[in-house]
Amino acid sequence: MPRIRNQYRMIAMASRTSSTGASFRFRVSDAVDVPHRGMLLRLRLMEGTPSIAELRPGRYLLLRAPDGAERWVRVLDFAIVGGKATQARLERTRELDIVISQADARRDGRAIEIGWQVVAAAASAGERAA
Repeated sequence: MPRIRNQYRMIAMASRTSSTGASFRFRVSDAVDVPHRGMLLRLRLMEGTPSIAELRPGRYLLLRAPDGAERWVRVLDFAIVGGKATQARLERTRELDIVISQADARRDGRAIEIGWQVVAAAASAGERAA
C-alpha cells in the first residue's frame, strides 16, 4: 500500500515540465517485452528538449494513454539496442529506448502500447526526500 500512496503523492506534486522548466513530449513508438527485465519502450521525441539526466534510470515518467488515462512508471535502465544513451544521441536521433518493469507496464490489467505519450518526469523518491 505505501508504494501506491507514494505514487499518488508524486502525481499530485509533479509538474508537467522537466526540472529545468522545459516542457517535452515523447510518443511511445514501440513496446516490446524483454524476458527477465521488463518492457522496452522506444520513445520518439515529439517536442521539447529534455535532458538525458531527467530521463535516467531511477527517475519516474508520467505516461498518458490516448484516452487520457495516466500512469507513473519508473525507468529501470536505458536499452542500448542502438548505442549508448547520451545527450548528443538523443538530440541527433530524437529517440530514446528505456526499460520499465512488467508491473509498471501492465498495471490495472492494461499494457502500455504504441500511442501512449510521456508528458512529464519526476525525481526519484530519494531525490524528492532530499
